[in-house]
Amino acid sequence: MLIRSLGTDYHRNPHTGGTVFPAGTAPIPALALALPDAELLSRRCAAGPVQMQLVSTPSSKPGQSANVTAEIPGTVPGEVVVLGGHLDSWDLGQGVFDDGAGVAISLATAGAIKAYVDRSGQWPRRTIRVVLWGAEEFGLIGGRAYAAAHKDEGIVLAGESDAGADRIYQIDSKVADAGLPLLGEIAGVLAPLGIDRAATNASGGGPDVGPLAATGVGVLDLGQDMTRYFDVHHTPDDTLDKVDRKQLDQNVAAWTAAIWLAATDDRPLRTK
Repeated sequence: MLIRSLGTDYHRNPHTGGTVFPAGTAPIPALALALPDAELLSRRCAAGPVQMQLVSTPSSKPGQSANVTAEIPGTVPGEVVVLGGHLDSWDLGQGVFDDGAGVAISLATAGAIKAYVDRSGQWPRRTIRVVLWGAEEFGLIGGRAYAAAHKDEGIVLAGESDAGADRIYQIDSKVADAGLPLLGEIAGVLAPLGIDRAATNASGGGPDVGPLAATGVGVLDLGQDMTRYFDVHHTPDDTLDKVDRKQLDQNVAAWTAAIWLAATDDRPLRTK
């Protein structure tokens, strides 16, 4: 199988990715062409028969991965708010948009909250936990394992930063009806940052949050501007120079306010 790369840029870098085959299906080789090469091939095919020589040398080497967590303890046991990103990336670039930025945003959010706690002496009601998931690119291995291991722990809300480093423009959710007023209050606080509230309450969250959401954990989804995301995603162009500091700061400010407000509230958020 040979496809046109799923990116939106016109560099001669194919976007890497995974191929999934249904159970019982024999895998076949799968390759992607960068956009300029795919369009050239299309023109050549339109002109007549084309022969290609394809060399594919994939391999899979089992290894060990791990999730990394840290938390700011709350004053009420048994209620946890989770925020995180994933540690692994494709090796073509530096993995900044996917997902070094999400890891940095999550840590900076926790750092800002911890600094406030240290200054004010005011602790959150709910525990705030940063989770850096492992092996996301390989198939959400860390996210699935985390949800299974913590399904009975009392996690009430989870959010994930895995959409690059650009500004947040929307707040979405999937929480219990009793928690919707809280989401409205969070939206009001975030409005001066240029963030609107989505009309729905049906977000699935990010990839690693999905398994938690399936167990009934509420979802906090701060939607990012992904206009540039698929220009660099899974390519050698996913490097630190793509980060816009002002947009990154807006991102951290939004998550900090949202997580703090959720963690200091007592309204139900779980969907089941």
